[in-house]
Amino acid sequence: MALHNQSWRQKLFTKKAPKPVDVLKDLQAISEFLKEIKDDTKLILPELKKLEELEKERKVASDKGVLLVNLQTQAELLDRLLERYQFFQDDVDINGIRVKNIAAELLKNADQAGLKDLVKEKQKDLNWKFEW
Repeated sequence: MALHNQSWRQKLFTKKAPKPVDVLKDLQAISEFLKEIKDDTKLILPELKKLEELEKERKVASDKGVLLVNLQTQAELLDRLLERYQFFQDDVDINGIRVKNIAAELLKNADQAGLKDLVKEKQKDLNWKFEW
């Protein structure tokens, strides 16, 4: 069998058509995420407050035993906080990609509709390039 006909090679080097952007679905997902931010902040803010209090206590602690317990408690609290914040950050990043895809889809649709000036203008705009 010729090298160019092998199925693994075709899978590896064959360009696939880009998946179409479902703007409505992405907008709904972004809206849902923004509504749920309140739930995330309700979980994260109290943890931050506890960590702040523990750090204040650590600064005035003089006994080594108290200091060790304080630092261990901070580490456990930070474990939970980092995990929650990681989930939150992932959601923010995913929705940022959705917004970027929506913007690209709008430019594609505008170009197809003949709005060449709008497309040129937006392609020069740093916000539309997501360079913030």
